[in-house]
Amino acid sequence: MNVIVCRARRFPIRRILRCPTCKTRRRMLAQDEAWYGLSMTCCHCGDRWQDGELYPRPRQRGWRKEAAANATTAWLAAGRYDSAAHQAWFNEQMGYDQ
Repeated sequence: MNVIVCRARRFPIRRILRCPTCKTRRRMLAQDEAWYGLSMTCCHCGDRWQDGELYPRPRQRGWRKEAAANATTAWLAAGRYDSAAHQAWFNEQMGYDQ
C-alpha cells in the first residue's frame, strides 16, 4: 500500500500585531497556506493561532522557547512583504494562469 501525504506550501509574512497571550504588540509570523488561510505565531511567547483559534499547546518542556525561536528565525528570513510575490505564489498554488 502506498501512502501520499501532501502538505501545502506556506508564504511567510512579517507583522507586528497585538498578541492575545502577551497582551502587547509583538513580532508575529503569519504563514499563508492556500487552502487553510493564515496562521499566526508570536515570536515572543510561541503561541499560534489560525482563524482566531488558539492551536493546542504541546505537552513538552521548553516548547514555548523553541516555538518562539523558530518563529523569530522564519520572521527574519521572510524579509519585507511583497504583495506581487504573494499574489504570484497564491496564483501558482491555485493553478491559475498568470
